[in-house]
Amino acid sequence: MRITTTSRYGVRALFDVAYHGGGQPTQIKDISRRQKISQRYLEQIFNKLLKAGLLKSRRGPRGGYMLARDPSEISIGDIIYAAQGPIVPVRCLAEEECTKEECDIFEGCITRHVWKETQRLLVDYYSSVSIGDLCALARKEGVSRDLDHKYMYFI
Repeated sequence: MRITTTSRYGVRALFDVAYHGGGQPTQIKDISRRQKISQRYLEQIFNKLLKAGLLKSRRGPRGGYMLARDPSEISIGDIIYAAQGPIVPVRCLAEEECTKEECDIFEGCITRHVWKETQRLLVDYYSSVSIGDLCALARKEGVSRDLDHKYMYFI
């Protein structure tokens, strides 16, 4: 099972919005700088995440992107599904890709049970880890936040 770059960057970007934004709109240029992802690519990813209801946006000079739900309610599985579709470790588990006509042993394939269990474990794990969990881990690891330094003015 390959997690696409779109999914990996989507997870990183939503973590960034949650961790560095602190509930305030986060501009794409700041996410791009911190995560080292091109702004154009982020815009494409964010379109998918907006359609999936994981992000919301605000226009204007103080605009940007915010999470549509609490970070604890957005799982890694939600992001992967929005970015690349269902988590399918082998083609024969994708209903639209494998039918009895395409596979000689579709009905009696014993190894399909292994792939089905692999899929279940992956989906369960990705669904159990939230953006809130990643934020807690980042705090524990001592990752600095831009929010902590955002409004410091020196005279």
